[in-house]
Amino acid sequence: MTATLVTILPLLLSIAPILFIVWFLIKILKIQQEKNIILKSISNKLDKLKN
Repeated sequence: MTATLVTILPLLLSIAPILFIVWFLIKILKIQQEKNIILKSISNKLDKLKN
């Protein structure tokens, strides 16, 4: 039991940062996409006011 845990633990510790980075990048991309949608709607509203 402890031998398998000792062999699996370094593998998990090396995969965890990669998974965190991927999750973080996906989160940032979703936030940027939401901001772009909001900015596009603001731009459309300003264009309507201009005309």
